[in-house]
Amino acid sequence: MNKRLAAFIGTLVLAAAPAAAFAFAPHAAIDPAVNKAVRELLESMRYREQTAATFKQGANALPQMLLRAYAQRIDADPKLTLDQKKAELAKVSKDIPKQVEAAEKALANPKLVDDAVDALVPIYASKFTLAELNELNAFNRRPVAVKLRNTMPEVTKEANTVVQTLLRERVLSLMPKLPPPAQAAPAPKAK
Repeated sequence: MNKRLAAFIGTLVLAAAPAAAFAFAPHAAIDPAVNKAVRELLESMRYREQTAATFKQGANALPQMLLRAYAQRIDADPKLTLDQKKAELAKVSKDIPKQVEAAEKALANPKLVDDAVDALVPIYASKFTLAELNELNAFNRRPVAVKLRNTMPEVTKEANTVVQTLLRERVLSLMPKLPPPAQAAPAPKAK
């Protein structure tokens, strides 16, 4: 792994350190029935599929994220001239495909999702009793719960569109009325 990718991943790890420390802190032994019930709940919620899809989306967004991060870092360096900044950005841009490939391999590893599930079990176990988990699992087997899970992506997409439209309308109504942009004078005709 090259140094830039290692630094980028290291930054992500450090940023997530408080959450990771909580998730991987030693937990009291979990009742096997609770463990089973949490895993059943996560399975019915399609956690594995959703997490794998989230990781894939993250990998797809990674080239732009890396380029933006490098550009900001390079632009913020007062020691570099404009030409040096352009050269440095061109140099790191060539490395981005290799970095993305390495990250995609890491994110596509099924063990990562397994580890995420293992980390979630104690969290759910600390928040829900076995009776509550069994109740949630019974609900998740009902046809209405299956329908809810299957329609939520569509509902969420439609709801996000509506909310974005409402926000856009509200923000635009708060903006002062601006005069239309001045039109450029037509260029003189060549003779």
